[in-house]
Amino acid sequence: MAEHLRRSGAVCPRKNAAAGRTRRWSIIGITAAYLLILVGGVGINGIVEARAQQEALAQAAQTAQDTAAQLSLEARQDSAMVLSARAKELSLDYQEQWEARVAEAVQNGGAPSVPAWSYASGVFEASAYDGYTGQDQIAYWQSINSDTIGYLRIPGTNISHPIVQNTQDVNYYTSRGYYKEPSYYGVIWTNPNTTSGSYSELSPNTVLYGHNWTNYSASPRVGYAGDIMFGQLTGYHHLSTAQSYPYFYYSTPKEEFTVAIFACFYTEEAFAYNQTYGAGGDMAYTIAEARARSRHTFDIDVNASDKIVTLSTCTRAYGATSNQRFVVMGRVLRPGETVHAVTVTSNYGHKQPSVW
Repeated sequence: MAEHLRRSGAVCPRKNAAAGRTRRWSIIGITAAYLLILVGGVGINGIVEARAQQEALAQAAQTAQDTAAQLSLEARQDSAMVLSARAKELSLDYQEQWEARVAEAVQNGGAPSVPAWSYASGVFEASAYDGYTGQDQIAYWQSINSDTIGYLRIPGTNISHPIVQNTQDVNYYTSRGYYKEPSYYGVIWTNPNTTSGSYSELSPNTVLYGHNWTNYSASPRVGYAGDIMFGQLTGYHHLSTAQSYPYFYYSTPKEEFTVAIFACFYTEEAFAYNQTYGAGGDMAYTIAEARARSRHTFDIDVNASDKIVTLSTCTRAYGATSNQRFVVMGRVLRPGETVHAVTVTSNYGHKQPSVW
């Protein structure tokens, strides 16, 4: 029995314990190996899954970016459509306001119907130059204000106003209206020594001033009905306006004049574009300097013996300084000349003002 027991291991606890430990370590080893394999598989799968998620996220980001770009494009297109529609509304609004204003003027003994304003197209608008200058309004305005010496009308804009002159002070009308009342928007006025009348009586340079409180940015709009006095003059900043409307009308009680524009420019006050040029004045220099500064080149010849009409207004196109002006200069048509299409092109490299 004892021999049997010894062979069976029942009476050898060390051997049995060692065998048990061996079996346990085997089990643990197998388990550990399994866990390592399992963990390794999970790790590999995790990396694969992470990469897949990363690619999915990248794809989603690209899709979002493409969608945003498309939405931005659509928004810009929508904005353009809205702006175009608004522009048409403003045009209609202005036409209605202008027709009402003309009807009121006719009722009060003023001017007959005036052609409505239209947007500049870059093509010469011959129909805008129907010969109506506004001269017949001068007598009416002289009955209201004896300082009235003429009338200015610029086709393609809402600028159609009498011209007044104080013979003592050029600044008299800077804060007064046509009734000499205090006025923020003012009038269209000229220098004290400006002469008017027939062609031979005109000053070499008739300078007309007007306020611009509404359209003085570096990129002025065109045709806004709320612009007052010379607010729409800065529309000549744009080539299309100059191409569509290269003439304006200036009238005195004695004669009606058509004026061909030859320069539109920004300038500092130091450039004496606004001299009336009596004896000894250098009109040739002023013409050459105006052409050099002009944003556009006009196919209009001009010389020192011509009669010049200059339109001047304020701007802030070059910053907040008050010493800058926007100027349109033209010459009165010579005897025998008529209105016709004018070639107007961009004057690249034109002289910039010194307003800093």
